[in-house]
Amino acid sequence: MNQETIYAVVDLETTGTNIKEGDRIIQFGCALIQNGKIIQTISQDVNPLRDVPTKIQHLTHITADQLELAPIFEDLAPTLVELLSGTVFVAHNINFDLPFLNGELERVGQPPLDLPGIDTVELAQIVLPEAPSYRLQDLTQLLAIEHDNPHQADSDALVTAKLFLKLMARLKTLPLVTLERLSALGAGLLRQTGDFFTAIAEQMHAQSRPLPNDLLIRENIALRKPAEESFKIYPGSNFAADYPVEEADKKRLLKPHLKWRKAQAAMMDMIHDNFESEAPEPLLIEAATGLGKTIGYLLPYSYRMMPEHKLVVATSTTLLQDQILTQARPLLEKLVGRQINAEIVKSPRHYLDLHRFELSLRLPHKNRMVRLLQMKILVWLTQTTTGDLDELNLTSYQTPFFNNVQHRGLTSLQPQAPFYQDDFFRRLHKRQQQAELLVTNHAYLAEHANDHQTWGARPYLVLDEAQNMIFNVQKIAQQDWSLSRWQLWSQKGLQYTDPEQANDNLARLFPKKSPQARSLRLVHKNLTKLGRTISDLETYLTTAFELPQPEAHQAFIERYLNPDEVVQFVTACHNQFDQLNRQLLTIQDHFLALRYWLEQRLEQYTEGDLGIWQSFENEINLLLADVEAYQRFEQLFIATKPQEQHALMIQMTQPKQPSQLPQFKLQWQLLSAGPQMQQILAHFEPVTLTGATLAVNGHFDYLKRELGFTEAQPLATKKLRSPFRFKQQARFFIAEDGPSQKNLAPNEYHHAVAEQLLTLLVGNPHQALVLFNSNQALEQVYYALGRAGLSLDREILAQGITGSAEKITKRFMLGHDSILLATSSFIAGVDFPESALELVVLVQLPFDAPNALQTRIRYAQLSAQGINPFKAEALPKATIKLRQAFGRLIRTPNDRGVFICLDPRLLSTQYGQQMRRALPTSLPQKAASVKIIRELTDLFWLNSH
Repeated sequence: MNQETIYAVVDLETTGTNIKEGDRIIQFGCALIQNGKIIQTISQDVNPLRDVPTKIQHLTHITADQLELAPIFEDLAPTLVELLSGTVFVAHNINFDLPFLNGELERVGQPPLDLPGIDTVELAQIVLPEAPSYRLQDLTQLLAIEHDNPHQADSDALVTAKLFLKLMARLKTLPLVTLERLSALGAGLLRQTGDFFTAIAEQMHAQSRPLPNDLLIRENIALRKPAEESFKIYPGSNFAADYPVEEADKKRLLKPHLKWRKAQAAMMDMIHDNFESEAPEPLLIEAATGLGKTIGYLLPYSYRMMPEHKLVVATSTTLLQDQILTQARPLLEKLVGRQINAEIVKSPRHYLDLHRFELSLRLPHKNRMVRLLQMKILVWLTQTTTGDLDELNLTSYQTPFFNNVQHRGLTSLQPQAPFYQDDFFRRLHKRQQQAELLVTNHAYLAEHANDHQTWGARPYLVLDEAQNMIFNVQKIAQQDWSLSRWQLWSQKGLQYTDPEQANDNLARLFPKKSPQARSLRLVHKNLTKLGRTISDLETYLTTAFELPQPEAHQAFIERYLNPDEVVQFVTACHNQFDQLNRQLLTIQDHFLALRYWLEQRLEQYTEGDLGIWQSFENEINLLLADVEAYQRFEQLFIATKPQEQHALMIQMTQPKQPSQLPQFKLQWQLLSAGPQMQQILAHFEPVTLTGATLAVNGHFDYLKRELGFTEAQPLATKKLRSPFRFKQQARFFIAEDGPSQKNLAPNEYHHAVAEQLLTLLVGNPHQALVLFNSNQALEQVYYALGRAGLSLDREILAQGITGSAEKITKRFMLGHDSILLATSSFIAGVDFPESALELVVLVQLPFDAPNALQTRIRYAQLSAQGINPFKAEALPKATIKLRQAFGRLIRTPNDRGVFICLDPRLLSTQYGQQMRRALPTSLPQKAASVKIIRELTDLFWLNSH
C-alpha cells in the first residue's frame, strides 16, 4: 500500500445476512480513493429476483418498485469485478461485505475477489480510542461528517470513504515511535488492516517530523505531557470572601448564570447557617429535581473548604463524579469568582500502570483482542493526561490483560522505575492532596472512609443521592469467597509448576539449583497445600452443618448460619484460616520474585517460553487478585463479632456431571447498614445528606432508620419542592392490561412484556428507557425485541449485553431514537436532559426480590421484633425507587416526557395506590389499556410541539 494505491470503499445493502439461505444484494455502493482524495463514486440498485422483507424496505427506504427495473446481479458481476480488481477493499465491518459479495460472485459463476482488505471498524477502534461507539452513524456524528441517507449503500460508502480519509489523516499525526509500535502489533488484525499501519509508518518515516511539544518519549512509548497548571485571572470581579447572607446578595451572585430559585437559596442558607452555629448537626435535605441541588450545596461549602479542610462529595456513580467536575465546578467558579481546585477519587484499578503496560508490549500475545487493546492504548497515551481507563469506554475490563495492567496503588511503585515520574496515579494523588474539593463515589467512600491521607483531618462531607449510600455500604460489607474457584486456580497453577509435567513446565525457564528454581518449588508446594486446606474447609462445611439435599430442579442450595453457628465455624477452622494466610503469602512472595527476575531477562527467552509464563501468570494473578477480597471477608468474618445485622451463608452448587465435585461459596452479608453508616460518618464533620427522593409520603422515618440515626441523635431535616410544572411537562400512565408475572410462566411473561413494548415503541421516535427488576427479564425481552425486527429500525442498548452501564449511557446520549433496557442501577443518578430521554417504561414495581436469601433473613429479623417487614421496609424502599424512576424523566424546565408503568399492581392493590400518592400532586395520572396509552402518548407529543 502506498500513495498510488486505489482504495475501494464498499457498502452493500442486502435482503438479510445469510447468502446460503437465499439473501441477495439489493444495492451496491462504492467510493474510490487515491492520493488522499475520492476520485469516483458508484451506486447501483440490484434486482434480487425475490421479495424484500418489509423491515429491510423500512430500514433502507429501498422499495420493491425501485428494484423491479434494476439489473440483476448476474449482469452486473463482470463490471464489479473489473471495477474492484487491483484495489484494496475497504468496508465498515469488512467480514460481512467482502464475503457476501464473493458469495454472490460465486453464485453467478464468477471467481471470488482475492483482494487485500481494511476494516474501518477496527481502524476506528484504534485511532479513536475514546469514541463511545463505533457504529458508522455515531462515528460520522463524532467527526462531523454529513450522512444524509443512512442504510443506503451509496450514502454509506461515501461517508465510510470520508471516515477512512479522516482516520488516515489522524494516523499520520501520531509520533513515529507510536506508528512503529502499531505496525509491530498489527499482524493479528482483520484482513490486511495491520499492513495499513505499516504502510503509514513507512510513509511518515520518510518525512521525519519532529516530536510535538506536548508529547514525550519514555521507554519507546509516546506520552502526553501533564497539563500545565491553569493560570486563570482569579479572583474575578465578582469575588467575595464572605457568603452572601442576604437574598439580594445571592440574586446578584447568581445572575446571569442561574435563574433565581427560592428553594435552592433555602438549601444554601440551611447549610451555611448550620456551620455558623456553635453546634453544627447533620442535615437531611430532600431537594427535588430541578431546584439546582448540586450548586445548592457546593456554593455554601465553597466559602468554607480549603486544602487543609476539604469538602468530600460522594455520589452514587462514577458518571455523576464526572458531571460534578466537568459541569458543576466550572459553573461554581463563575459564580464565586475564583478557581476551585477539585479532583476525583476512585480506586487505583481505574488507572493504567505504565510499567505493567510496557512490560505487556514485550511479551508475546497471540490473542487478537489483546493486540487490539494494546494498539488502542498506545494511541490513547498520546491523548490522555489522566490515565483513567474509563476514558476507553470499553464494555468490560474483567480480562487477564486488564488485570495485569491496572494500577495496584502507590505502594506498588518503585522510585527507581522508569515510569515513576510519569505515573498517572501518583500524579493524581499529589493533586488530591492540594485540592479543596474531592469528588468520590459511595462505594469507594464506604470502603475508605478512614483514609485520612486522602481526605485530610475531619473533612466536610456531602452524600448526594444519600439513599443509595445504604446499598453501597451493604455491598461493601458483603464479601464473597469462592472456595471452589481457589481450588481451580491452584490446580491450574500446579500444571505449570509440577516437575513431573514434561510439557509447559516452568522449570526449564530457571537455572537448576538456583534461588529461582527453589522459589518455583515453594510455589508448587504451597499451591498443593492450598488445595488441601480448601478441601478440609469444604469437608467441614458439609459435615458440620448438615447441608440439605437439593431438589431435582435446584442448581444450588443455600444454608444460613446463625451467630452461634458462625462462632462454631470460626473456632473449629481457625487453624485452616491461619494456614491459608501463610500459604498465600509464600505463593505471592515467590511468584513476585520469579516475575521480577524474568522481567530483567525477557530477551533471553523464546516466544514459546514466555507464552508458558504468561499462561501461568494469568492463573496466579487471578488467585492473587482475589486475595484482597478474601482478606476483607476474613476480617469481617473472624474479627467482627456476629450480630443480628450480619449473616453468613453457605452456597453449594450441584455438579452437572456425577464425576464432578460440588462447588462451595461463602457469603458474609450485612443486613442492616445503620451501624456501619454511623462509623463512616464519624470520620467527618456533620454530614449533609441530600437527594431528590429521600422521603416516603412526606416523612423521613425510613431513611433515618436505615442510616442509623436514633431518636436521641440530632438531625435537621427539610423538604424542598420541585419548581417543575408537571401538569404541562409530563404524563403518568398505568397499563390496565399489563402482564401479571404471578399468573404467567416466565417465557409467557417475557413474551407479553415484549409485545406491549412493541405497541409502545414501534414508530415512536422518542428516546426511551425501559426499566426491569431482573437481568433475566431484561435479556429475554431484549432478544424478543430483536427477533421482532425492532433493532433494525432503532438502536437497542441493553445493560450487560451491549455494554457496561457507563458505555451504554454515553451511547444513549448520542442517540436520537435509541431504546435503553436497564435494571434498577439506572433508576437513580443518571441525567438525560431534554430530548435525550422522553419516555420511561417501568416493567415491574421496584420491589426487592422476596426470595433472595438476604431479603428473607432481613424480613425474618424484623418480624421477630414485631415489625411488619412489608410496611416498614419493602414498601418504603420500593416507593423511593418509584419516585427515583419518575425522576429520570423530567430534569430541566424544558423537558417533556411520558412515564408508563406496565405493572397492574400499581392499580389493583392498596399499596400500589399508596405508592402513587408519593408522586408529585400536580402530575396527571391515568389508567388505560396499552393500546390507548400509545394513542394518548402520541396525542401528548402532538400537543407539546
